Amino acid sequence: MTASALSKWPTCLACLRRLAQPFAASHGEPRARAVPVARPIVHIQTRAASHRMRLQDQGVVVRLLEDIPKFGRKHAIFRIERGRMRNEWFPKNKAEYMTPARFQELGLTRDAIGEVDRSFVILSALDAAARPKPEEQKTEKPVPEVQIPQVKVPDVTPETAHALLSELVPNTLTFHREPVPITIPQPKPAQEPKISPLIARHAPASTPKTPSTNEAQRAIFGSVSSSDILNQIKALISGHEEASRIVLGPSSVKIVGLAEDNDRIRHLGRWEIEIAVARAGSLTVYKSVEILPSAQ
Repeated sequence: MTASALSKWPTCLACLRRLAQPFAASHGEPRARAVPVARPIVHIQTRAASHRMRLQDQGVVVRLLEDIPKFGRKHAIFRIERGRMRNEWFPKNKAEYMTPARFQELGLTRDAIGEVDRSFVILSALDAAARPKPEEQKTEKPVPEVQIPQVKVPDVTPETAHALLSELVPNTLTFHREPVPITIPQPKPAQEPKISPLIARHAPASTPKTPSTNEAQRAIFGSVSSSDILNQIKALISGHEEASRIVLGPSSVKIVGLAEDNDRIRHLGRWEIEIAVARAGSLTVYKSVEILPSAQ
């Protein structure tokens, strides 16, 4: 009977459950109930579309071809909304697009881009109100011009200027600058030949030769230019009533011994200078400049 019962598979759900748990059913144990499995709740976060991080359109660069109230005068260059330019200004030939090729044609750069002049209408209205009417222009009387008498100061003659510069400017102009110290490399001690003690006792002691202090500190920090010399000369003659009117320019002072394109002294020492009086021809005052080390 058992073989006939198992020869055909049951189709009832209760029979299938009984056959699935034969051990528990034979010993009389209660069948285990199926425990429902709690599935985890999946929360899907949704976010609305945000345009906060999207870059705003700064507009298009245009150049006005005529005066437009509340925007600017003709030839003004600024940024404007694309829709206004596309739908209003460009079809009516009020403005043009400023492309890189157009910037190059006009010889302009991106620095020429300005701002919209919102006060253009107010200024134009004030100009129109300030303009006199044609009737008022005819009735106005011309205002006489007030002539201010000009006091003519007599120029200093070249001979007088030469004499004043020779007298007021000292023969030597002194400048103090800090010298640049030069490290003197120590020579390596030479290996002395082995000689007899008697000969070495009577041999004269040799002293190392070191360069002098002036040669080691000849270069200076900074320099003394012809402009520095000219300023000192002007300071010396500024207290004199007549000598203060002498015209001295940058080319009036020349340092002798320097190259043509060099007008700066960068070393200690004494230098000759030439002071040429303006429009004086061959009149030249010869002085000297001495660069001394500054006191420590």
